[in-house]
Amino acid sequence: QRLRHLKQLGCTDRVYPPATHTRFEHSLGVAHLGGLWYRKLVHQSDLPYNGRHELLVMLAGLLHDLGHAPFSHVFEKEVLPRCMRAAQA
Repeated sequence: QRLRHLKQLGCTDRVYPPATHTRFEHSLGVAHLGGLWYRKLVHQSDLPYNGRHELLVMLAGLLHDLGHAPFSHVFEKEVLPRCMRAAQA
């Protein structure tokens, strides 16, 4: 349930109100695309289809954002480097 309330697009909805993409919606989409990708890979190669492998790829897509905190990319790109520079000074 936590992912339903985390915005994937940050504060973009303040400028573009319809931009309400949450991490939950993002993760569902990545899981779906993972399944499509797996089936296409199997279809275009000599690999045998394995439903368990497809499920694992979809689960990886569904769970890939679970460890992110709110504004984590801003934190990684802005706050963390400042803290590192301050610690080295």
